[in-house]
Amino acid sequence: MIKLRRTSAMILVTALLVILLGQLQAQTTQQGKPAETVKPVAESSKGKALQLTGLTMKVPAGWDEEKIEPTPLGPKAVFKIPKTDPNGEDGTVRITHFPDMKGKDEINIDRWLGQVTKPDGQPMTRLDAKITTLESASLRLTTVDMSGSAKLTMRDTAKPNQRMIAAIVDHPKGPHFVVSAGPVASMEKWAAQIDAFLKSAKVE
Repeated sequence: MIKLRRTSAMILVTALLVILLGQLQAQTTQQGKPAETVKPVAESSKGKALQLTGLTMKVPAGWDEEKIEPTPLGPKAVFKIPKTDPNGEDGTVRITHFPDMKGKDEINIDRWLGQVTKPDGQPMTRLDAKITTLESASLRLTTVDMSGSAKLTMRDTAKPNQRMIAAIVDHPKGPHFVVSAGPVASMEKWAAQIDAFLKSAKVE
């Protein structure tokens, strides 16, 4: 009888030791694992409102807004269009506001045409560019789409294999000028978003 009790006690002690060893091993394994890094979730800019003088526009997701120093003649907003080639360049969307230019659409179209040279080196003409105009009760959108060697502003140096989509967004407190330019591949990817951005303009 005493021998049976000793055997039972030994079995119980052995079982307890196995459980304790298992728990210690599990804790050691867990401590040896590197802590998992929680990646921050970027806030989506889809539908983000861009408030301008007398106008609101929706910024597409994926566009990165640059910090700019506000000046009377400087841009009101600048966005970067992500590049499609790791070794390539980002595109740029630049928005300005010049109420004194109201009614001078033809002058601005000619200026933009002068900022782009066709791939064969010839000057860009109205026949070469795609020019469209959409009108509503209080807003008129004129878009000029062209490709070649282009410069974003008159002060810039022209870059080859570029596409420029420039627009006049005219409204009671406008016009605003939206000039998008960048490598053809990047602009091709974002052309639909640029079009949606322009057409999202609403008069305040």
